[in-house]
Amino acid sequence: MSKLDPEAVINLAPAKKTAMPMLGPGLLLALSDGFVLTLLGWALLQLFGHDTLSMEADLSQRALVTGLMLVPLVKSVFGIYSLGRFDYLERTRRTFQAALLSGAVLAVPFVVMDGFRSFFVESLSVALIGFVVTYAADLLVVHGLMASALNWRTPVVIVGAGPQGAAIAEKLQRLPWLGMRPVCFFDDDDSLWQTRVANLPVVGPTELLATSPAYAQQAQAAIVADIGRHRKELTELVGRLPFKQVYCLLGEGNVSAVDATYHNLHGSLALRVSVRPPTGYLRIRRFLDVVLASLLLVAVAPLMLAIAVAIKLDSPGPVMFRQQRWAGGKQTFDLLKFRSMHVNAEEHLQRLLESDAKIREEYMTYHKLTVDPRITPFGRFLRKTSLDELPQLWNILMGDMSLIGPRAYMPKELPEVGASADVIGTVRPGLTGYWQVSGRHRTTFQERVSMDVFYVRNCGLLFDFYILCKTAIMVLKGDGS
Repeated sequence: MSKLDPEAVINLAPAKKTAMPMLGPGLLLALSDGFVLTLLGWALLQLFGHDTLSMEADLSQRALVTGLMLVPLVKSVFGIYSLGRFDYLERTRRTFQAALLSGAVLAVPFVVMDGFRSFFVESLSVALIGFVVTYAADLLVVHGLMASALNWRTPVVIVGAGPQGAAIAEKLQRLPWLGMRPVCFFDDDDSLWQTRVANLPVVGPTELLATSPAYAQQAQAAIVADIGRHRKELTELVGRLPFKQVYCLLGEGNVSAVDATYHNLHGSLALRVSVRPPTGYLRIRRFLDVVLASLLLVAVAPLMLAIAVAIKLDSPGPVMFRQQRWAGGKQTFDLLKFRSMHVNAEEHLQRLLESDAKIREEYMTYHKLTVDPRITPFGRFLRKTSLDELPQLWNILMGDMSLIGPRAYMPKELPEVGASADVIGTVRPGLTGYWQVSGRHRTTFQERVSMDVFYVRNCGLLFDFYILCKTAIMVLKGDGS
């Protein structure tokens, strides 16, 4: 059997699973919303329902039904159920717009109809609560069921086994909630055939997809990476691929934007990127940082006291760990954490790096260790639950950090950050951020830098809300450091 035999694909790429019925993600999310809204309606009736069948009670029930029905209706108008499961930033933006439209729809009769104002207030309240709970349910469905069940993800082939192709394959494997499952590579460079890139086989030239149905049947879409290599041939290449959906990668991280839209300029495809002045947003965010950090510090004070006692009982050394972090330009600050390592952690790390080449390679790539002997027994629990970062609420209150932002880099890491430091240093580092909810310890150092640049160039209240929701889910799952 030759290395380009079409039958060989059965051994190279995993076959599609058919054990579970393939419901579309839009239908699944619509059913989830229906179930959640039904529970919400029942709960509101139990809490605020009237015992007597009065006119006021009938009006309240009608307001409840109106508010609940408005949620899936307006979400459908904005195409939220038809969005790809991997495009969750766009889903967040459209959900926010749908909630605003619902408010506007109910505000008009509220102004002009005196006798039914309570009806519209109740309907709007129910609708807004419905948008919040269905958004949370969508996150749980996508990050729970869809991410864990392999056959919910769309199988894709990647055209181009270069650095960009390898990066997107690794990203799709690491982040299953993106909704795509790479099965193999195709590349016209014959030196890559019968090799593996990102733990996936490089099958052969791109033309095999058009001439050999056995290969094309392994996937439902294609991703074209390194499109600069194809130049004028890109349109012809896309036309030859036997898939209804073909995704052309424009770049890795830094050239993307949340507010990017495509325009057809009479045959020329253009990407319009909206650049927003951050001044007003940063002022609003600072206000929210102060308010939320103050409330959280008061709320978790008893828990922090209990953690401090547990640390002293667990291992000798101080309760708090202070480390100098970069704050932009030439400024630094002392980042606070609950101590989760032994007091001689740095010396122990240096000995490990000098004595074990495998550990040294892992640390140079990720700046973390999967199994870190420096961490104390109680420290593992703190890191797993992210409770070691609670003292950073004080850093936020003092203005050193923000609730959401790029990673707080150590000064010694700045040479590796490179020119991206000019972008990252324009906003305060965050307690949580885009990279923390996009793989965290499974991302390489350079991937973290790229994601931080992406965040800074696209930061906004809506993006922050998205990160905050995903952070809450990660904390509940115990997906910490």
